[in-house]
Amino acid sequence: MSFQYTRSQLLSDIDAGIHGKIGMISSQGDFVNKVVREVNNDVAVRSTRRKSTLAPDLFPGIFQYACPADMRSNRIIDIPAQAKDQRQDGSWNLVPIEQFNTRPKHGDIAFDDYNGVRVLMIQSQQPATQSVLSELDTTTSGGGTWAAFGDAENVAADSDDYIKGSGSVSFDISSAGGTTAGLENTDLNTWDITDYLGGHSSAFVWVKINSATDLTNFILRLGSDNSNYYSKTITTRHDGTAFVAGWNLLRFDLTSLTETGTVDIDAMEYAAIYMTKAAGKVSETDYKFDHLVVMKGAIHEVLYYSKYGWQSSAGTYLENSTAADDLLVADTEEYDIFVKKGVHLGRQYIKSDRGDIRDAQDDYKEAVSAYAPQNPDESNVMISSYQEQ
Repeated sequence: MSFQYTRSQLLSDIDAGIHGKIGMISSQGDFVNKVVREVNNDVAVRSTRRKSTLAPDLFPGIFQYACPADMRSNRIIDIPAQAKDQRQDGSWNLVPIEQFNTRPKHGDIAFDDYNGVRVLMIQSQQPATQSVLSELDTTTSGGGTWAAFGDAENVAADSDDYIKGSGSVSFDISSAGGTTAGLENTDLNTWDITDYLGGHSSAFVWVKINSATDLTNFILRLGSDNSNYYSKTITTRHDGTAFVAGWNLLRFDLTSLTETGTVDIDAMEYAAIYMTKAAGKVSETDYKFDHLVVMKGAIHEVLYYSKYGWQSSAGTYLENSTAADDLLVADTEEYDIFVKKGVHLGRQYIKSDRGDIRDAQDDYKEAVSAYAPQNPDESNVMISSYQEQ
């Protein structure tokens, strides 16, 4: 669909409905943006339905995903698989985040909002194609022994603070003043990486961070030995947000890998997980890793209603219009709803008599009432099923 109604056209048609008094509105840009926001809050405008690719692919047991930045409130419609036969979850149920965190069920979705960040939470039944390289419950989990890498020291098992299984492997940062710190294992149980190279596979591991200050990135090495390995560097957590103190889920996509030496892909025995840090990041304690696994995901999409009601002449979606030639995200019958809303608000702005304002309000309500039954709101309705234990 190509949109055709400009901001200039919308203001002109509103002006006709307020008897040519648009000049009495001091900031017409702010006014018209308010009109568009209010209509999109009142009505599930069909033209604002958007589709974006879920980032990353959908993985079993991985809950946090990046939420589209332009999603309007919690107006999510569906999370369909790109390939129909991959769908295993049936319908999705939108639930409060507290319910998701305490008693999630397969098919539950929620939104976690904190510090100005929104994360889409998904509990999927997506079939698992995975290899657990090490549970990291002890220093010998997965075969071999997990040892210090770079400035790490005091490597030990921790059975009190962990995410999965029965423990994690902890380490401290020494006073050496180098630029790396983490763990490595040169004698893991042999595994084959063939099925996970390319496509839509990722490695996941949990890391406990004492302080994110002076921490630049995390690097994962997977190889046949410590001279022949693939490596991947990441600068954010799995959901695209910054590293924070506490437990962080890291995701290393197994694409565009850097190869050092020549890796024997069906005889993988080596892994290293470590941070790149400032030389001054020294003498810190209580860093941990837990549950290193590689998984193959499935491509899914997110269908939702967008809060971006405009499109620039270059095709970029906008939350607020900034130019006269910006296009309203609306089809023909939807455009009339925006005009009628603008006339209603405009008559309030210019202080028309109450009868004129009421007539404009009635016209707007009638337009919405005619449109909504033919274009019902498709977004999920939040349900709550808290029960006494």
